[in-house]
Amino acid sequence: MKKYLFLLLTLTFLNITFADITVTVPAVFETDYGYVGTTINIDVKVSNGSGHVFIDTLPVTGMDMQSSARIAAKVAFDVCNRDQENYDVYYIVRSKVPIVGGPSAGGALCVATIAALNNWSINRDVVMTGMIYPDGGIGPVGGILEKLKAAKIAGAKYFLIPYGERYITVEDPYSKNNNITVDVVEYGKKLGVKVIEIKSIYDAIYYFTNHMLVEGNYSPNPVLGDIYKEKMKNLADEVLKLTKENYNYVNNRLNNDSSVMLNYQMEINLKKRLEESKKDLDVAQRLYSQGYYYAATSKAFGVMINLEVINTTLNYMESTDKRGYLKDYLINIQKDIDDKKEIIKNKSLTKSNFEYILASKSRIYEGEDLMDKAWKEYYNGNFLSAIEYASYGKWRGKSAIWWLKLADKDVPSDEELIDESQFIPLAQKYLDNAEIVVFYSSLVLPDTGLIDDAEDKLDKAREYYEKGEYLLSIAESIDAYVYATTSLNYNNTDMKYLKDMAEKKIYKVMDNYGYLPVSAMGYYEYANSLNDTFSKVLYYEYSAAYSQMDIDILKEIGHKYRRESNTFILQNLNSSTGRIYSEDHHVLYAVAVNIIYLFIGLFCGVLVGYFIRKDNN
Repeated sequence: MKKYLFLLLTLTFLNITFADITVTVPAVFETDYGYVGTTINIDVKVSNGSGHVFIDTLPVTGMDMQSSARIAAKVAFDVCNRDQENYDVYYIVRSKVPIVGGPSAGGALCVATIAALNNWSINRDVVMTGMIYPDGGIGPVGGILEKLKAAKIAGAKYFLIPYGERYITVEDPYSKNNNITVDVVEYGKKLGVKVIEIKSIYDAIYYFTNHMLVEGNYSPNPVLGDIYKEKMKNLADEVLKLTKENYNYVNNRLNNDSSVMLNYQMEINLKKRLEESKKDLDVAQRLYSQGYYYAATSKAFGVMINLEVINTTLNYMESTDKRGYLKDYLINIQKDIDDKKEIIKNKSLTKSNFEYILASKSRIYEGEDLMDKAWKEYYNGNFLSAIEYASYGKWRGKSAIWWLKLADKDVPSDEELIDESQFIPLAQKYLDNAEIVVFYSSLVLPDTGLIDDAEDKLDKAREYYEKGEYLLSIAESIDAYVYATTSLNYNNTDMKYLKDMAEKKIYKVMDNYGYLPVSAMGYYEYANSLNDTFSKVLYYEYSAAYSQMDIDILKEIGHKYRRESNTFILQNLNSSTGRIYSEDHHVLYAVAVNIIYLFIGLFCGVLVGYFIRKDNN
């Protein structure tokens, strides 16, 4: 009988293909004297499964840690080129004290998951704090000095912190009015700990596992690049032509038509607005000549709104029944938006057109929201404000059809249709990601206007999700996420890193999937055309986020890689040679392991049968 038990245990252990990882994570807990640092151990286990992430915490932590764990798992599987739907991940959190919840363990959880998937051990003298973003970036956290002290007590030699958090402002204990700035790196030296700033999960892997995991280079696709330029150029040609015609008409009417009676202040305001429109139109033309077609269209679109406001104001002032004129104006725009909304609604969703339909829907719904505000202003007697909102709403509705037309040439007649309900799990994941980042941002930067916008976008994402508009929910979640991360990272942004990341994401969509990420390319182009640092950061973030959205959606609908592998360079730091680590490597490794298991299983089965037969005899 002992022989059978031994063989059974042998077979059981042979089926374990993933390492169990324990990672030490710094945290803080609250005392009567303020926050104090501590460390907790988190066990990470990966097994074959069906895409679940299980979290067992004691004491119970907030939803923010649970959301961080889900993001950490997703990023880990993306980095390792594994299909998360084939695995289950377990995070077991134990603490002796009730720690303050937060997303700061996300980066460490992601590292531990990557190590578990690859059967790597991790260096226990490395401790890390930092939230994990869905794109693999490491975001800012609080309590760094307290966590550094706790890491030292736990025996850490290296302490990894988010890029940009080297200098921490704290209250001077000897003064109520002054703050002092602490250099965390220098403070770490005094404690005997080397403090290192990191930007992404790839940096963290280097220190934790003695392996350098670098995402392979992706090549631009000239064919898709030319298609994008042609689309944007044709759109810019149409919009610029229309804008110039409208400008000439409004300019002539405002400066030469004496039939409209305007008071002095209104005339000055409208002429100033027209002058600004001319400057913006010149900028749009300059951007067009530089090949920034999307940026030129965006600039011209703003001019169209201003011209609409000026012209409608003139019509309003010229009318003998001003209230009646304005009501008819709003009714006509409302009907036009409703008609366009119906056209978009009846458009079939496919792999080739989902980006264009998403862009159209987001614009038509925005136009609808603007008209709601216009009607509110109208009924409150604020007629000029109603014109402002209605003018914007009118052209936002028109832009929705512009984007829809861009898709018409791309959809093969025999292409398989997509049921939008297929995106329910993805929309929920995007909502979770946005919620954790917005929640944390609101705690760190509670009075920032952009955070208020992020919270509004998050509410909108939830509203669309409830309505069954799952693509729109994803888009609004991206808005919320981008606003929040830009607020958090703006002062500590490495612009080159952000630009390179956005570009690499675009190339990845093109190279791996043969797909044109039109929104991501538009945002990237727009960011390149800007001089304002904050806006550049915002739109590079948008570009990267929309590329990731394309990847996630294409995976969700079962789109296969165009390339057979997605290569990573893996360098063991303890050796002088590297090796190639790719998706093919995973496949070949899995096949080899399964074949070995098969033969071992057959051998053990024969052996067990032999002993049973022998005992029976």
